[in-house]
Amino acid sequence: MHLQYKTKSAALQCISHWFLSYPCNMRNGWISSQALGKGLLLILCFTLLAAAIRGCRLATDPSLTPSSQDDLTLTVYLHEEDKTVEMSLDEYLYGVLGGEMPASFPLEALKAQAVAARTYTVRRIASLGGDPCGRGGADICTDSHCCQSYRSPEALAESWGSHAKQYADKLRQAVAQTHGLIAVYDGEPIEALYHSAAGGHTEDAQNVFSNALPYLVGVESPGEQDASHYQESIAFSCKELSDTLNETFPNAHLSPSALESQMEIQARYDSGQVQTLRLGDTTISGKAFRKALDLRSANFTLDYSQDTVTITTTGYGHGVGMSQYGARAMALEGADFQEILTHYYTGIQLMPCTATS
Repeated sequence: MHLQYKTKSAALQCISHWFLSYPCNMRNGWISSQALGKGLLLILCFTLLAAAIRGCRLATDPSLTPSSQDDLTLTVYLHEEDKTVEMSLDEYLYGVLGGEMPASFPLEALKAQAVAARTYTVRRIASLGGDPCGRGGADICTDSHCCQSYRSPEALAESWGSHAKQYADKLRQAVAQTHGLIAVYDGEPIEALYHSAAGGHTEDAQNVFSNALPYLVGVESPGEQDASHYQESIAFSCKELSDTLNETFPNAHLSPSALESQMEIQARYDSGQVQTLRLGDTTISGKAFRKALDLRSANFTLDYSQDTVTITTTGYGHGVGMSQYGARAMALEGADFQEILTHYYTGIQLMPCTATS
């Protein structure tokens, strides 16, 4: 039997009833058996209150049957149009799927993306106790530099051309077949980060964002080489590179004629991403170097040739969480969306999350 409190007030009534009706002698270190039983009920009430405050109820049975309850509603700031609108979560996810992952990808990869995107969004819906984006007063926005990439159904249909109906049906299928499912760790929706391609191995969250999260640790990510942007080489003149880096890192004191002796990769993480780089008279992180030059990843090599430095990157994105091209490779090998998600997010569970009033 399951007890459910649909509102915060019901849970609060349960708590106050226990306090008013069942005193106990805590000073002398004892509590009656009757009060003990009610104490257990109090714990249950606190748990239910926490769920009510978040507004999102996790099913006690971790069955992966998608929820049949009404969809959540959220506010979305459309940054290109500078306006805030309301839409259902599933409607929003359709646009995110089209903006974040090629519709030509296998259905199971798209379903994994749908769950990751839904989880990311649920953490930001204000009515669920989340941390909203705030732009335009909205829960979330459509600017990929801030939130998740989003494209309208009309824009997607135009970009898909003759494949419009096929791809639209596929995305709606991915959203519908995972309806309500989110990834949780220790009872809370996870920070479901994802990226395009890891370069063969994902990265620990603490190495990129400073915060260690037990479900965002590096794992193998094979099969990404099919990505058109898996590797990229950019050639800089020595003067251009030294000028750019000296402007960003004024303590480096780089000279165009001495770059090869002044720049040295000192350490890498297990993922292959550069941890530290000696840059003239200073030492910087690979992440800072990537940002300064707008590189595709922090997994890079340096090659020198006369007056030119060629920087070759492997992978695309921060490398934390689910690799989208890794998800594609797993799906092509027969993995379902559950296997994909539990591979990239260590120790998680997938559970239905439904709105409460």
